[in-house]
Amino acid sequence: MIQLRSGSSEATLLPHLGGSIGSFAVGGRDILRPTPVDAASPLDAACFPMVPYANRIADGRFSFAGKDYALPRNVAGFEHPLHGLGWIMPWMVKDEQADRAVLTCMHSADAHWPWDWSATQTFVLEDGALQVTLEATNRSDRAMPCALGQHPYFVREPDARVTFAADGVWLSDARMIPSEAALADTFGDFARGAVPDPMTLTDNCWFGWQGEARLGTVSVTSPEAGFLHLYAPPGEDFLCLEPTTAMPDAFGRVSSGMTALEPGETQALPMVVRA
Repeated sequence: MIQLRSGSSEATLLPHLGGSIGSFAVGGRDILRPTPVDAASPLDAACFPMVPYANRIADGRFSFAGKDYALPRNVAGFEHPLHGLGWIMPWMVKDEQADRAVLTCMHSADAHWPWDWSATQTFVLEDGALQVTLEATNRSDRAMPCALGQHPYFVREPDARVTFAADGVWLSDARMIPSEAALADTFGDFARGAVPDPMTLTDNCWFGWQGEARLGTVSVTSPEAGFLHLYAPPGEDFLCLEPTTAMPDAFGRVSSGMTALEPGETQALPMVVRA
């Protein structure tokens, strides 16, 4: 575990657990859900990276550059390949200082992703804010589809309003795959601030996101993202505001946010969480 400190801010990083964030607190107040000491899954962490794709790929099947691909499931119990591969890989510590750190990982082409790629996360802790920049580089000799995201779990106060602006939201089918676009206020007037229904699951992606979202007095900004996924399960003391560069099941869709990285090219996704 890596411990970072700056002013009233403290954060921990868990390189072995998918390069995840273990905790982020300001003035003794948890901003992100702290990871249990005995956590064995990044799904229990405070935040984890999504690379080289974000959220789901329906049945693991997609087409790219005139070729069809079929990926196996990557997590037991989930119907579709989920959140990429970085979050279930160990990361190496490239640099560690009192208030910052750099983690890296590398993937060789296999059945789960038939391209070579590497990724870097740079963490910078400030008094009251945590900056995270996720970068992915195509190490293959041909173009690679790519989408990046971060999956932060925010501490959810009962009446805290979620506020953000977007052009619209994707509705999902019974298998949690986007099926049709709808008005941005379909699940609440989040442009003015709304409390997600505590009795109903919200697990949807907003497109045309303006790059900033607030949960009460806490903000998450990611101008490069373009998409925001809100995951608010009923009965839980957390919710997720996930900046992503593409929608779920992005590959093969028009206007999905998918990026085609040429050999040697890098895509970056900065995110700042501020209390």
